[in-house]
Amino acid sequence: MPFLAYIHAEEPDKRPDKRPWEPNWRVWRWIVAAGFVAFGTAHTDGGLAVLLVFVIFALVCRALLEAMPDGDGLRDHRQ
Repeated sequence: MPFLAYIHAEEPDKRPDKRPWEPNWRVWRWIVAAGFVAFGTAHTDGGLAVLLVFVIFALVCRALLEAMPDGDGLRDHRQ
């Protein structure tokens, strides 16, 4: 029985303009907005600070929603 091996599938991409990592700006806009609101929360007190903490929570949830892949959950389930 002969031994066969597939060693080199394709040439590596040598384009210098290709960046290895690009930020997801849709996520970062929510993170930056949460940072600004956190700064405002640090300089307020009382009920307004509590309201701003809830706003920060909502902004971070929006960032997570943008970062995670879109899944339809059980709507795609078929028996």
